[in-house]
Amino acid sequence: MAIAVFGDIHGNLEALEAIIKDIKKNRKIKQAFFLGDAITFGPDSSECLKLLAKHKDKIKCVIGNHEQRMVRYDSSVSTMTYAGIKHMEYIYKSLDNDDLRFIKTMPNEIKINFKGFNILFAHYAHDQSGVVRDDYDEFSESHLHGLFGDKNADVVFFGHIHSRKIIINEHSKSYICNGSSGCVKGDKTFYTYFDICDHHCVDLNFDIYRINVKYNRKRFEEKMRTLDIPEKQNFGKFCFGLEF
Repeated sequence: MAIAVFGDIHGNLEALEAIIKDIKKNRKIKQAFFLGDAITFGPDSSECLKLLAKHKDKIKCVIGNHEQRMVRYDSSVSTMTYAGIKHMEYIYKSLDNDDLRFIKTMPNEIKINFKGFNILFAHYAHDQSGVVRDDYDEFSESHLHGLFGDKNADVVFFGHIHSRKIIINEHSKSYICNGSSGCVKGDKTFYTYFDICDHHCVDLNFDIYRINVKYNRKRFEEKMRTLDIPEKQNFGKFCFGLEF
């Protein structure tokens, strides 16, 4: 039995469809976890939420900072990286009541015991009131210990930072920053395949693979170019490699 992890789809429905299809084909994967930020930037925020809701038994979702701003709206929404107030209002108006209800079911974090090890899934760290942090501080073990050190977890999966990075520490917490599966610049997206070696192994042994999946990039680009998405000139190149 293995698990799949992905996150930060950011409105890229074609990437999400391809990932779910591939996960369903892999018989070793019994459960999947989505690390938040299904919405904003891409053309299909509502559709991504609905697809995740449809597969909620197979794919467990935590809330991202972008979803959180839809239900806990405050002044920070206007300062979010690459997404100003016009874009966030556009996204909010594209969501229906079912989308908002689904967002409200998303926890800040999910903890499981997987083959004897405690695994934590979160979009990123959050403050005492539950608000997901918006910062993108350096990826270092000491900094991550400051964010997640009080969590009873052997492995911490998180998103938010769009670059995929991994720190494995057999004698302390291991950190897996999954990266963004939606903000990709080519015709391939990805998810993380994760398993733990059987207990007869002498040392803790993780199987971590980046599974690349081809998606319909042409259809995605056509939507991005034809739809009047506010501020796409600001984030199109950085998020998707597109200029308008």
